[in-house]
Amino acid sequence: MNIDNVSSNWIMAQQATDKGAKAVEDARNFADELKRASENVAKPKTKAAAAADGEMTPEQKAYDKKLREACQGFEAMFLNIMYKEMRNTVPEDSLFGDSNADKILQDMRDTEMVNQMAKAGGVGLADVLYRQLTLEDKAKADWTQRVENMSPKDKVVRT
Repeated sequence: MNIDNVSSNWIMAQQATDKGAKAVEDARNFADELKRASENVAKPKTKAAAAADGEMTPEQKAYDKKLREACQGFEAMFLNIMYKEMRNTVPEDSLFGDSNADKILQDMRDTEMVNQMAKAGGVGLADVLYRQLTLEDKAKADWTQRVENMSPKDKVVRT
């Protein structure tokens, strides 16, 4: 029995050593991957590499932000018109009446409310417009790139 305990202890020690060696190797591989990743992050990407990765340039980000704001503004304008028309269906208060100042204040409040609604997502019109316009921009860019990459003999000149 003593021999079995000694041999089983030796086997367990050997397995622990093998696991330890594997853990050390895994740690080295992880450190190497981490080093490569940090080097890639430190390198500035070219515009072509950023476009290939699906990243946007600062100009594209600024354009994208302005496009989204324009879509939200359009949705806010649409909601404001809709709100005014809905408010026109409600009869005026015949007891006290509405002064001009009340109407202006109500209009200002409605405008701010629909602006906040559009920023918060509104009815989804801004998102639909944004997706449609970005698809059109991508299609135009793709078409332009295809035309630029065509050989001169493939280009048709219309007179």
